[in-house]
Amino acid sequence: MKFVLSAEQWNDELSYSHTDAAIIASGATLETKANLSNQFGNVSFREIQLEIANILIGDYQLTKELVLKNKLMEPLIEMHFNFDSSIWMGENSRFQTTVDGMRHNIFGLNGVSGFVDFSKGQSFKTFDIHLSLNYVRKWLGESPLLDRFLDDFDQQRPCMLYPQAMHITPAMQEVISQILNCPFEGFTRKIYLESKVQELFSLQIELSYFMSNIGVYAQKELSPTDVEHIHEAKKYIENNLAKPKSIEELARFCGTNQQKLKYGFKRMFGTTIFSYLQKCRMLEARRLLLEGMSVSEVSYHVGYANHSSFSHAFKEYFGFSPIKNRDGRHKPVGR
Repeated sequence: MKFVLSAEQWNDELSYSHTDAAIIASGATLETKANLSNQFGNVSFREIQLEIANILIGDYQLTKELVLKNKLMEPLIEMHFNFDSSIWMGENSRFQTTVDGMRHNIFGLNGVSGFVDFSKGQSFKTFDIHLSLNYVRKWLGESPLLDRFLDDFDQQRPCMLYPQAMHITPAMQEVISQILNCPFEGFTRKIYLESKVQELFSLQIELSYFMSNIGVYAQKELSPTDVEHIHEAKKYIENNLAKPKSIEELARFCGTNQQKLKYGFKRMFGTTIFSYLQKCRMLEARRLLLEGMSVSEVSYHVGYANHSSFSHAFKEYFGFSPIKNRDGRHKPVGR
């Protein structure tokens, strides 16, 4: 059975808790939380309203397929980050795309009807930012891809910053974690969150530039064999967190040289080898902690010599200690 809800029906279904809603003093920032239980599953939703953007965090645990439809009354530019199951979205007649887990993109819809389709029996964790159009226009001339995006947007053509959803990089995950765990209050909180929104937007623009040039670099500098070697290195990193190789050893293992491995890895995946290893270690550590494994066991499992070094790295990456993560007191989206 499929549940199809319009934006009006969806808002009616959401039950906002006034005890969770709070206006941040002196900051013109409204934060609300909502929880919804229905035949299609359970949904928790959080929204942070800022001057330049609205931040929306969703956690969906669905037993039935859910389709949300919306006739846009105002233009929408959305920074979309998907941290779990694949999501199908778009505009019925002109634009449809799938965003897999751990992927992101920027979407623009102007004067059209959009939809988001969540499959049954899946969990979904999303982090979206709806940007002020005035803010985005300030970036005109900074990026050819963004200029083309805004041109399509002004012509009321559904648009994406990059043709396919891109990998969420460790740097992006770090900024999102900082947003979700903002330690400040009042006006300082507003300024901090808006600065992080701008930083995250900049990271998306930067990665789209690198991604748009991958084909050029690949044709000039990376042969099909080089690409295969780099994918092999990525797979090795993922499967050997406890005993990673040095870059020299990894290059030798994959049959390439250090320079080509480092350069090609950054061009293909938008991050360095070390940053990717750190991301994989931290995500695996978080998973094991939530399953109840001790901090010392987890630190050994992901390749740290002692739990003190691991705890320091974990807190630096996520913004809170591994003990709090294990106890379930911090479960940020996507980290």
